[in-house]
Amino acid sequence: MSRSPSGLDYRFDSRVAVQYDALRGHPPEVSPQIGRAVAEHAGEQARVLELGVGTGRIALPVAHSGCEVYGVDLSAHMLAALAQRIRDEGHARVHLVQGDITALPFRDGVFDAALAVHVLHLVEDWQGVLARVKALVRPGGALILGRDWVDPDSFAGMIRNHFRRTVLEVGTAMLPPGSSAAQPPGGGAAIMQTLQGLGAQPVGRGELVGAEWATELAPRQVLDGIRSRDDAESWVLPDNVLEETMRRLDAFALDHWPDLDAPQPVTRRFMLGVFRFPLQ
Repeated sequence: MSRSPSGLDYRFDSRVAVQYDALRGHPPEVSPQIGRAVAEHAGEQARVLELGVGTGRIALPVAHSGCEVYGVDLSAHMLAALAQRIRDEGHARVHLVQGDITALPFRDGVFDAALAVHVLHLVEDWQGVLARVKALVRPGGALILGRDWVDPDSFAGMIRNHFRRTVLEVGTAMLPPGSSAAQPPGGGAAIMQTLQGLGAQPVGRGELVGAEWATELAPRQVLDGIRSRDDAESWVLPDNVLEETMRRLDAFALDHWPDLDAPQPVTRRFMLGVFRFPLQ
Protein backbone atom coordinates (compact mmCIF):
# COMPACT_ATOMS: atom_id res chain seq x y z
CA MET A 1 0.00 0.00 0.00
CA SER A 2 1.28 3.54 0.57
CA ARG A 3 1.56 6.43 2.97
CA SER A 4 -1.09 9.12 2.95
CA PRO A 5 -0.60 12.81 2.18
CA SER A 6 -2.37 13.52 5.49
CA GLY A 7 0.43 11.81 7.40
CA LEU A 8 -1.70 8.84 8.43
CA ASP A 9 0.00 5.46 8.27
CA TYR A 10 -1.80 2.71 6.38
CA ARG A 11 0.33 -0.16 7.73
CA PHE A 12 -2.80 -1.51 9.37
CA ASP A 13 -2.48 -3.10 12.79
CA SER A 14 -3.25 -6.71 13.69
CA ARG A 15 -6.77 -5.81 14.81
CA VAL A 16 -7.67 -4.54 11.36
CA ALA A 17 -5.89 -7.45 9.68
CA VAL A 18 -7.96 -9.95 11.67
CA GLN A 19 -11.27 -8.19 11.01
CA TYR A 20 -10.61 -7.17 7.41
CA ASP A 21 -11.86 -10.37 5.81
CA ALA A 22 -14.97 -10.44 7.97
CA LEU A 23 -15.89 -6.93 6.83
CA ARG A 24 -14.59 -6.92 3.26
CA GLY A 25 -14.47 -10.60 2.38
CA HIS A 26 -16.62 -12.32 -0.21
CA PRO A 27 -18.78 -15.43 0.32
CA PRO A 28 -16.98 -18.73 -0.40
CA GLU A 29 -19.11 -19.35 -3.48
CA VAL A 30 -18.41 -15.84 -4.84
CA SER A 31 -14.61 -15.67 -4.48
CA PRO A 32 -13.95 -18.24 -7.27
CA GLN A 33 -16.16 -16.23 -9.63
CA ILE A 34 -14.12 -13.12 -8.93
CA GLY A 35 -10.87 -15.02 -9.42
CA ARG A 36 -12.02 -16.37 -12.78
CA ALA A 37 -13.22 -12.93 -13.92
CA VAL A 38 -9.85 -11.33 -13.15
CA ALA A 39 -7.89 -14.23 -14.70
CA GLU A 40 -9.99 -14.04 -17.86
CA HIS A 41 -8.81 -10.49 -18.51
CA ALA A 42 -5.28 -10.92 -17.17
CA GLY A 43 -4.65 -13.87 -19.47
CA GLU A 44 -4.10 -17.60 -19.11
CA GLN A 45 -1.38 -18.31 -16.52
CA ALA A 46 -0.66 -14.57 -16.41
CA ARG A 47 1.87 -13.01 -14.08
CA VAL A 48 -0.21 -10.48 -12.13
CA LEU A 49 0.94 -7.63 -9.88
CA GLU A 50 -1.58 -6.72 -7.15
CA LEU A 51 -1.20 -3.31 -5.53
CA GLY A 52 -2.27 -3.39 -1.88
CA VAL A 53 -2.74 -7.16 -1.68
CA GLY A 54 -3.97 -7.03 1.94
CA THR A 55 -5.02 -10.42 3.28
CA GLY A 56 -5.38 -11.92 -0.18
CA ARG A 57 -9.15 -11.87 -0.60
CA ILE A 58 -8.60 -11.22 -4.34
CA ALA A 59 -5.08 -12.61 -4.83
CA LEU A 60 -5.86 -16.14 -3.66
CA PRO A 61 -8.87 -16.77 -5.93
CA VAL A 62 -6.94 -15.22 -8.84
CA ALA A 63 -4.06 -17.61 -8.15
CA HIS A 64 -6.49 -20.52 -7.86
CA SER A 65 -7.67 -19.58 -11.36
CA GLY A 66 -4.18 -20.21 -12.74
CA CYS A 67 -2.36 -16.89 -12.43
CA GLU A 68 0.94 -16.18 -10.69
CA VAL A 69 0.27 -13.30 -8.30
CA TYR A 70 2.87 -10.93 -6.86
CA GLY A 71 1.25 -8.98 -4.03
CA VAL A 72 2.66 -5.74 -2.60
CA ASP A 73 1.49 -4.18 0.66
CA LEU A 74 2.96 -1.82 3.24
CA SER A 75 1.30 -3.62 6.17
CA ALA A 76 3.36 -6.35 7.81
CA HIS A 77 0.24 -7.47 9.72
CA MET A 78 -1.81 -7.86 6.56
CA LEU A 79 0.99 -9.77 4.84
CA ALA A 80 1.47 -12.01 7.89
CA ALA A 81 -2.21 -12.93 7.80
CA LEU A 82 -1.96 -13.71 4.08
CA ALA A 83 1.26 -15.69 4.51
CA GLN A 84 -0.50 -17.88 7.08
CA ARG A 85 -3.36 -18.47 4.64
CA ILE A 86 -0.87 -19.42 1.94
CA ARG A 87 0.80 -21.92 4.29
CA ASP A 88 -2.56 -23.35 5.38
CA GLU A 89 -3.66 -23.85 1.77
CA GLY A 90 -0.27 -24.98 0.52
CA HIS A 91 -0.49 -22.44 -2.30
CA ALA A 92 2.75 -21.56 -4.08
CA ARG A 93 1.41 -19.16 -6.72
CA VAL A 94 1.17 -16.05 -4.50
CA HIS A 95 4.41 -14.17 -3.76
CA LEU A 96 4.53 -11.38 -1.20
CA VAL A 97 6.53 -8.16 -1.06
CA GLN A 98 6.32 -5.67 1.79
CA GLY A 99 6.71 -2.23 0.30
CA ASP A 100 5.21 1.03 -0.85
CA ILE A 101 3.33 0.96 -4.14
CA THR A 102 4.82 4.34 -5.01
CA ALA A 103 8.26 2.62 -5.15
CA LEU A 104 7.58 -0.75 -6.79
CA PRO A 105 10.78 -2.88 -6.88
CA PHE A 106 10.29 -4.76 -10.16
CA ARG A 107 11.77 -4.77 -13.67
CA ASP A 108 9.93 -3.08 -16.50
CA GLY A 109 7.67 -5.27 -18.61
CA VAL A 110 7.77 -8.26 -16.24
CA PHE A 111 4.00 -8.51 -15.64
CA ASP A 112 1.13 -9.47 -17.92
CA ALA A 113 -1.38 -7.50 -15.86
CA ALA A 114 -1.73 -5.34 -12.77
CA LEU A 115 -4.63 -5.31 -10.33
CA ALA A 116 -5.75 -2.59 -7.91
CA VAL A 117 -8.79 -2.91 -5.61
CA HIS A 118 -9.75 -0.07 -3.26
CA VAL A 119 -6.20 1.24 -2.96
CA LEU A 120 -5.56 4.19 -5.30
CA HIS A 121 -7.67 6.54 -3.17
CA LEU A 122 -5.15 6.05 -0.35
CA VAL A 123 -2.23 7.33 -2.42
CA GLU A 124 -1.37 10.99 -2.97
CA ASP A 125 0.57 10.39 -6.19
CA TRP A 126 -1.79 7.83 -7.72
CA GLN A 127 -1.01 9.28 -11.15
CA GLY A 128 2.64 8.38 -10.64
CA VAL A 129 1.64 4.87 -9.54
CA LEU A 130 -0.35 4.39 -12.75
CA ALA A 131 2.57 5.61 -14.85
CA ARG A 132 4.88 3.15 -13.09
CA VAL A 133 2.36 0.34 -13.59
CA LYS A 134 2.36 1.03 -17.31
CA ALA A 135 6.13 0.49 -17.33
CA LEU A 136 5.91 -2.72 -15.30
CA VAL A 137 3.20 -4.30 -17.46
CA ARG A 138 4.26 -5.62 -20.84
CA PRO A 139 2.97 -3.87 -23.99
CA GLY A 140 -0.59 -4.98 -24.64
CA GLY A 141 -1.03 -6.05 -21.02
CA ALA A 142 -3.93 -5.14 -18.78
CA LEU A 143 -4.68 -2.98 -15.77
CA ILE A 144 -7.71 -4.21 -13.82
CA LEU A 145 -9.40 -1.89 -11.34
CA GLY A 146 -11.74 -3.77 -9.02
CA ARG A 147 -14.30 -2.44 -6.57
CA ASP A 148 -17.09 -3.68 -4.36
CA TRP A 149 -20.48 -2.31 -5.39
CA VAL A 150 -23.45 -2.02 -3.06
CA ASP A 151 -26.92 -1.38 -4.42
CA PRO A 152 -27.29 2.41 -4.01
CA ASP A 153 -31.05 2.01 -3.47
CA SER A 154 -30.53 -0.35 -0.52
CA PHE A 155 -30.21 0.94 3.04
CA ALA A 156 -26.46 0.15 2.94
CA GLY A 157 -26.02 2.17 -0.23
CA MET A 158 -27.99 5.08 1.22
CA ILE A 159 -25.89 5.09 4.39
CA ARG A 160 -22.63 5.03 2.43
CA ASN A 161 -23.70 7.79 0.05
CA HIS A 162 -24.79 9.95 3.00
CA PHE A 163 -21.49 9.17 4.74
CA ARG A 164 -19.49 10.40 1.73
CA ARG A 165 -21.50 13.61 1.46
CA THR A 166 -21.21 14.24 5.19
CA VAL A 167 -17.45 13.68 5.22
CA LEU A 168 -17.02 16.40 2.60
CA GLU A 169 -19.30 18.77 4.51
CA VAL A 170 -17.62 18.13 7.87
CA GLY A 171 -14.10 18.04 6.50
CA THR A 172 -14.54 21.31 4.62
CA ALA A 173 -15.85 23.00 7.78
CA MET A 174 -13.35 21.56 10.28
CA LEU A 175 -10.04 21.31 8.42
CA PRO A 176 -7.76 24.09 7.18
CA PRO A 177 -8.31 25.21 3.56
CA GLY A 178 -6.31 23.12 1.13
CA SER A 179 -6.04 20.14 3.48
CA SER A 180 -5.96 16.96 1.43
CA ALA A 181 -8.22 15.18 3.92
CA ALA A 182 -10.99 17.69 3.16
CA GLN A 183 -10.89 16.89 -0.54
CA PRO A 184 -12.48 13.92 -2.33
CA PRO A 185 -9.96 11.35 -3.61
CA GLY A 186 -9.19 10.92 -7.27
CA GLY A 187 -12.40 9.58 -8.75
CA GLY A 188 -13.22 7.42 -11.73
CA ALA A 189 -13.22 10.29 -14.22
CA ALA A 190 -9.78 11.48 -13.12
CA ILE A 191 -8.36 7.96 -13.27
CA MET A 192 -9.88 7.42 -16.72
CA GLN A 193 -8.33 10.65 -17.97
CA THR A 194 -4.91 9.69 -16.61
CA LEU A 195 -5.06 6.23 -18.15
CA GLN A 196 -6.07 7.64 -21.51
CA GLY A 197 -3.08 9.97 -21.28
CA LEU A 198 -0.93 6.85 -20.80
CA GLY A 199 -2.43 5.32 -23.94
CA ALA A 200 -4.56 2.74 -22.11
CA GLN A 201 -7.91 1.88 -23.68
CA PRO A 202 -10.95 0.54 -21.79
CA VAL A 203 -12.25 -2.93 -22.57
CA GLY A 204 -15.99 -2.90 -23.09
CA ARG A 205 -18.39 -0.01 -22.61
CA GLY A 206 -17.95 0.63 -18.93
CA GLU A 207 -17.35 -1.56 -15.90
CA LEU A 208 -17.89 -5.30 -16.09
CA VAL A 209 -19.72 -7.38 -13.47
CA GLY A 210 -17.31 -9.97 -12.08
CA ALA A 211 -19.83 -11.44 -9.63
CA GLU A 212 -23.21 -10.62 -8.11
CA TRP A 213 -24.76 -11.94 -4.93
CA ALA A 214 -27.30 -11.11 -2.22
CA THR A 215 -26.65 -10.85 1.50
CA GLU A 216 -28.39 -9.59 4.63
CA LEU A 217 -27.06 -6.79 6.79
CA ALA A 218 -28.39 -4.63 9.58
CA PRO A 219 -27.91 -0.85 9.57
CA ARG A 220 -25.94 -1.05 12.82
CA GLN A 221 -23.38 -3.35 11.15
CA VAL A 222 -22.71 -0.79 8.44
CA LEU A 223 -22.50 2.08 10.94
CA ASP A 224 -20.22 0.17 13.31
CA GLY A 225 -17.90 -0.82 10.48
CA ILE A 226 -17.45 2.83 9.52
CA ARG A 227 -17.15 4.01 13.14
CA SER A 228 -14.50 1.44 14.10
CA ARG A 229 -12.20 2.39 11.18
CA ASP A 230 -12.32 -1.20 9.98
CA ASP A 231 -14.02 0.22 6.89
CA ALA A 232 -11.69 1.35 4.10
CA GLU A 233 -13.40 4.70 3.67
CA SER A 234 -12.98 5.75 7.31
CA TRP A 235 -9.32 4.73 7.68
CA VAL A 236 -8.21 8.09 6.30
CA LEU A 237 -10.30 10.41 8.48
CA PRO A 238 -8.93 12.48 11.37
CA ASP A 239 -10.61 11.71 14.71
CA ASN A 240 -12.56 14.96 14.92
CA VAL A 241 -13.93 14.58 11.39
CA LEU A 242 -14.97 10.97 11.96
CA GLU A 243 -16.61 11.76 15.30
CA GLU A 244 -18.77 14.56 13.89
CA THR A 245 -19.52 12.58 10.72
CA MET A 246 -20.74 9.61 12.76
CA ARG A 247 -22.91 11.85 14.96
CA ARG A 248 -24.72 13.06 11.86
CA LEU A 249 -24.76 9.63 10.23
CA ASP A 250 -26.29 7.97 13.31
CA ALA A 251 -29.07 10.57 13.31
CA PHE A 252 -29.68 10.01 9.59
CA ALA A 253 -29.89 6.24 10.07
CA LEU A 254 -32.25 6.41 13.05
CA ASP A 255 -34.52 8.78 11.15
CA HIS A 256 -34.80 6.31 8.25
CA TRP A 257 -34.55 2.91 10.01
CA PRO A 258 -35.68 3.07 13.65
CA ASP A 259 -34.68 -0.58 14.24
CA LEU A 260 -30.97 -0.54 13.48
CA ASP A 261 -30.61 -4.25 14.28
CA ALA A 262 -33.20 -5.51 11.78
CA PRO A 263 -31.47 -7.33 8.87
CA GLN A 264 -32.35 -6.27 5.34
CA PRO A 265 -31.43 -7.76 1.96
CA VAL A 266 -28.63 -6.08 0.02
CA THR A 267 -27.46 -6.80 -3.51
CA ARG A 268 -23.70 -6.63 -3.95
CA ARG A 269 -21.40 -6.91 -6.95
CA PHE A 270 -17.69 -7.03 -7.65
CA MET A 271 -17.02 -4.70 -10.55
CA LEU A 272 -14.06 -4.67 -12.92
CA GLY A 273 -12.72 -1.80 -14.95
CA VAL A 274 -10.34 -3.33 -17.52
CA PHE A 275 -7.81 -1.31 -19.52
CA ARG A 276 -5.29 -2.39 -22.16
CA PHE A 277 -1.95 -0.68 -22.53
CA PRO A 278 -0.71 0.03 -26.09
CA LEU A 279 1.34 -2.57 -27.92
CA GLN A 280 4.15 -0.11 -28.39
